[in-house]
Amino acid sequence: MNNYTLILGENPSKGARSPLLWNKTYEHFKINQKMYPRDIPLNSFDYEIPQIFDDELFLGGAVAVPYKEKIINFTHNKKEILEGPQAVNCLVRKENKLVGYNTDGIATVSILEKKIKMGSLEQIILLGTGGMAKAVASELARKYSKINMYIFDRNLNCLIFKNGKLKKIKHTLDRSLNTLIINCSSVGFINNVKIGKTNKQILEIHPFLTQYKLENNHINQCINTLKSFKNLKFILDVIYQPDKTLLLKIADYLGINSQNGLEINLLQAAISFQKVYPNQELNEIYEIMGS
Repeated sequence: MNNYTLILGENPSKGARSPLLWNKTYEHFKINQKMYPRDIPLNSFDYEIPQIFDDELFLGGAVAVPYKEKIINFTHNKKEILEGPQAVNCLVRKENKLVGYNTDGIATVSILEKKIKMGSLEQIILLGTGGMAKAVASELARKYSKINMYIFDRNLNCLIFKNGKLKKIKHTLDRSLNTLIINCSSVGFINNVKIGKTNKQILEIHPFLTQYKLENNHINQCINTLKSFKNLKFILDVIYQPDKTLLLKIADYLGINSQNGLEINLLQAAISFQKVYPNQELNEIYEIMGS
């Protein structure tokens, strides 16, 4: 049997892009390997992961929701991850030990640097506190520590990212500052639409968007929230299914520059592939995956 890679998650077989991207890249480089999706039920995670890790033919791969944080305990560099992104989306076998990385934050900041002048920002607002949010917060804190970054959870708590941890603070936003908003929560994700949630309910998932004024119309509340910022420079939504979430449609309506997460998803996959196969050039991997 050949070496192989996996994307590990609760149900990556239902639409994960990584196998398609990785297998296309294997074919281009004539690497006789494949990536497979591995669906792991929540109640069997602790049993299945050690078995997978013990198989020396398993070279690593990708980690999907909801295991980006839970898998940390099984990695060789657990301490390093907990002091940084606090989530893993990439695994690499090194000297027969599985090392975890997070390429989500690296890819997100790289894309932002292409779209806006980061040095002009005075304030970053990040929505969500899950694995993606922590990875993005960690990378932003590492590269742009002088920009104030405020993170909001679904209870409207305001947090900051300090020494690898989220810390709750009391804070009133200054809406006159040059501001970047990043949605790292599941607001607008296509699965929510598929199970019958309305536009109002989708926005309601993250109250930050709908609590600026106490109105019944959640879409108008979201519009008012975004309009309340005098210098909102950019909105990044890490969701790419659908390609235009309701938040991005509202950004278009208001004339605010914005982007979805498709390019981030592609770049993080390319970075992850290179970590497993460091002899390949990142730009070439990215071009192959994007073709």
